[in-house]
Amino acid sequence: MTKGKPAEARQLDETDRALVGALAADGRQTVRALARTVNLSEPAVRDRVLRLEHAGVITGYHASLDPAAVKAGTAAFVAVRLNPDRRDRTKLHAALRAEPCVLEAHEIAGEDCYWVKLRVASTTALADTLDRIRAIPTVAGTSTTIVLRTLFERPLAPDPSEE
Repeated sequence: MTKGKPAEARQLDETDRALVGALAADGRQTVRALARTVNLSEPAVRDRVLRLEHAGVITGYHASLDPAAVKAGTAAFVAVRLNPDRRDRTKLHAALRAEPCVLEAHEIAGEDCYWVKLRVASTTALADTLDRIRAIPTVAGTSTTIVLRTLFERPLAPDPSEE
């Protein structure tokens, strides 16, 4: 998908928000179904969706998977602290991206430097992943919280009250 100007620079009108919300809920909707949702013609909806893609508002289309069905039933959040004298973030970023079980990585404020969400098959796989993360030279330590039960996860959708 080609990206144009940054998404922050793009003002979404009510129709754009409705389209993005509908696609966030079901990315497989046809242009015809989207056109009915927003009361526009199919060509107008196709043009709007393409503009939203090029502007970087829509960054991709993904299937939602059942974690247990793809052997990723164990979720965890890992706080990562860096060595004060070794803050080469480039290697850390590359190592986290190389871990297929890492779903999200966020640089954060506070004592911890990064917050990482991952999904693995088991606690044994989690221990192996933590060993690899702790072996990254810039990492001083980690703290892990294992998810007992996921109440819900939702896709990002625009706030309909934002104008």
